[in-house]
Amino acid sequence: MIIDLSIKNFRSIKTEQLISFHADKKPKHHSGNISYIEEDIGILKTCAVYGSNAAGKTNIILAFEALQDLIISSGDLKDGEPIDSYDPYLLCDSTSREPTRIEIEFYVETLRYRYQIEFNRNEISFEKLDYYPSARPANLFTRNSSHDWKAVKFGEHYKGGKKQIAFFANNAYLSKAGNTPDSPEIVRKIFNYFRRYTDTLLVGQIAGVSNWDEDENTVKIINTFLNKVDLGIESFGIEEEPDKDQFEFPSSMPENIQRMFRKELSKKEYFFHPNSQGDLVRFEKDRESRGTSRLFRLLPFFIQVIRDGSVLFVDEIESSFHPHIAELIIKLFNDPLVNKKNAQLIFTTHDLVLMGSDTMRKDQIYLTEKDQINGTQLYCLDSYDSDLKDSSPFAKWYDEGRLGAIPRINYKSISDVIKKVF
Repeated sequence: MIIDLSIKNFRSIKTEQLISFHADKKPKHHSGNISYIEEDIGILKTCAVYGSNAAGKTNIILAFEALQDLIISSGDLKDGEPIDSYDPYLLCDSTSREPTRIEIEFYVETLRYRYQIEFNRNEISFEKLDYYPSARPANLFTRNSSHDWKAVKFGEHYKGGKKQIAFFANNAYLSKAGNTPDSPEIVRKIFNYFRRYTDTLLVGQIAGVSNWDEDENTVKIINTFLNKVDLGIESFGIEEEPDKDQFEFPSSMPENIQRMFRKELSKKEYFFHPNSQGDLVRFEKDRESRGTSRLFRLLPFFIQVIRDGSVLFVDEIESSFHPHIAELIIKLFNDPLVNKKNAQLIFTTHDLVLMGSDTMRKDQIYLTEKDQINGTQLYCLDSYDSDLKDSSPFAKWYDEGRLGAIPRINYKSISDVIKKVF
């Protein structure tokens, strides 16, 4: 689980911005929305980010993607190759040349860690990993040089394997060590956590889960879900098309990967709808709405996230689901009897239905605003004055502009220019 994510000088984010999932107040209000890996540290299972278009909501997700890329993939970069994740704030001469800084505090299993990294287009200038064997952090490694891999300093708790590993200036030490078989187990666990148990879903993306239809429990959940959300669907089925050789792949792709893709692409879904006589009528996939098709594609992915206890960032969650279905998914993540492995859902949205105090706590809702001087600014509803109560109508107040973070629209100027042109 993620406790805190701090971002500085990335896209529209100029100054350091913190999005925190630490629930340290009002534990009785929606107490089920909080997980406790350690007895005294509550962590929120879901978080919503609101704001006008271009305010920087998506950039929070892209910053996390950049962190993922640095941890998982930067170790594969050849000497001198650029770090594509570098995307600084460009509306200021100084920041356009300064490094990006990302810091994250998180749990892997029951241990708490804090990782910091600074980087530009060509090199990683700083990297540090701490963990918490007690209330005070202990350093595992610190890197203060981009080029000198022998200068990395190691803490006394970092043991159990080969520590000193050669890297280029554009490689994160965590990425190189995490993908090295004889490195300490602790660093490999962190590398594999980000590789296997964190994900992002941007607008228009479809996340696939291979062979999910062969798991009877997943099939049962999806059948129940489709049947109980008023789609008019009784059940679904999947069959394979006979011609599997119609798909061509690059010759460089391994044969086992080709077989997997052929199998997935040859599957044909269909759905049964009850008619007025109570009989079931088969509908092919192309007769279903786009929303139903997208929901069907994404449900196995969401089920896997909850089952594995993963972290998922979703951009504009309402673009994938009807607001009430999105609200249902959020409730499933918040439900401690469903979300038994502490999966987290962080999502951006414009949908006010999802802001209700009957579902979310104040500290689960962030607002974003942006101006040319300060860039994107993040504000948690829990930081507002005492007039905003746990029971306050968050959505109504936000819609009325009392909480900020809504677009400033000048209707007259827009309408006047249209009148002149037409």
